[in-house]
Amino acid sequence: MRITFPNPLGPPITFDTTSLPPLPQFRKPNTTSPLSSLRRPQTRLLLFGLVLFIVIVIRPSPPFPPSFGEEWKVESGAALGDSEGRLGRYVKFDVPQGTGFNHQLQRVLLQHHLALLGNRSLAFEPFVEDKTNLPFDIFRWPWRSARIPLSAYIAGVISGFEKFYNSPRAVPASYYRQYCSSWREHVYTLRTDSHPNGDLTLVPNGQDRIHQIQVLLAGSDESCIRIRGEVFDDAFFDSSAPLELYDSFVRSPVMKHFTFSPTVLGILNRAMPELATDHTPYDLDLIAHPTSDVMERTSSWKHVLALHLRKGKEWEHTCVQKGETSAPFVSFNKLPRLPGNENVPPPSSMVEATRMGLYRAKCLPEVLDIIGRARRMRKNHPLLRVVYILSDGEDEWAEEVRMWLASEGWDKVWIGKLDVYPSRKEREVGVAVDMEIARRAGVFVGNGVSICLVL
Repeated sequence: MRITFPNPLGPPITFDTTSLPPLPQFRKPNTTSPLSSLRRPQTRLLLFGLVLFIVIVIRPSPPFPPSFGEEWKVESGAALGDSEGRLGRYVKFDVPQGTGFNHQLQRVLLQHHLALLGNRSLAFEPFVEDKTNLPFDIFRWPWRSARIPLSAYIAGVISGFEKFYNSPRAVPASYYRQYCSSWREHVYTLRTDSHPNGDLTLVPNGQDRIHQIQVLLAGSDESCIRIRGEVFDDAFFDSSAPLELYDSFVRSPVMKHFTFSPTVLGILNRAMPELATDHTPYDLDLIAHPTSDVMERTSSWKHVLALHLRKGKEWEHTCVQKGETSAPFVSFNKLPRLPGNENVPPPSSMVEATRMGLYRAKCLPEVLDIIGRARRMRKNHPLLRVVYILSDGEDEWAEEVRMWLASEGWDKVWIGKLDVYPSRKEREVGVAVDMEIARRAGVFVGNGVSICLVL
């Protein structure tokens, strides 16, 4: 490019710009924050992947709950006999969700008892701790499984003991849904306040109710029966109905073959050399695959005092509610031969302050009251040397109780969740570990208003 300028002193001056050197290039200083790179989608994705890798692989205690893959596999792969399958006879009961395992356990055992009486396969549901459809409960920390296979807790639903009584074996509810499509399923709805037009009204008496459902299950030609509503609801367990059927229920094959799962008893086998030195470990193979209709009875651990101690704001509210309504002890806890329940429920003439104090002493005792009860138990039962604490309270509170008990001269004080099943997977079945120890303990002290099956 040529540029010409006028020159008053002579001819015009012409410049050829193509021959000039290029001008230096100046860049704008980078004033962007280093954190601005995190706004890029690729960077955020990479960072998320790195954090997830650290959480799952490197962290010693990952937040995700155990999968119970082995237990699910055993349930789904259990070999079925000729009486099941498309020609089988099934019954499925509704199971309350989001309640404690001990609540579901008593219902499942009674339902299994009914299924055998009606010559049908029980379709059992997993234990559901969270009602959402998520695989784990994200609102509790550490995260816990929302659904746990029932066979992780008890063995009777998959052991196949029914073969000794020529009855069809229990099956998972998923198996039931596979063979019992909606057009094959006959639904009986219980007549309740929520279903006033239901087609089945339950009788109040315990043994009569069992007979009523037994006749329905045994006499129907329907392959698949579902009973909508709770045959054994909270009102049933609060009433005297469980006592009316107790004698026949404890002789049922379901109770004769009742045992906790190999998963649970394997945890106890590990602790038994210290907890119960002179006692034989559980035969896990025999429990999973019984070879006889004669069950080997386990002996009592006469040296163990088991204390069932609950704690927490929610439980405090429950205790107050029990006192305000003069609630009875739950289910089989009302058996007359069990000591300590002669004054529950209290008479209507009892003044409110005394009644509330009575329920608090039973339901939510102070630490010094716990120590005093343990002292009395040892005085009445001289063989007691060891204390085992079943508790869902805070670890610090449980340790405080342990410290006070240790000062009383007990040989050892065990805290189940800290000493016997400390890992995360084991804690999810810890309630069953506690119940088995309470069942075998020389003395078991419970609160009576919280279901704890120890038959």
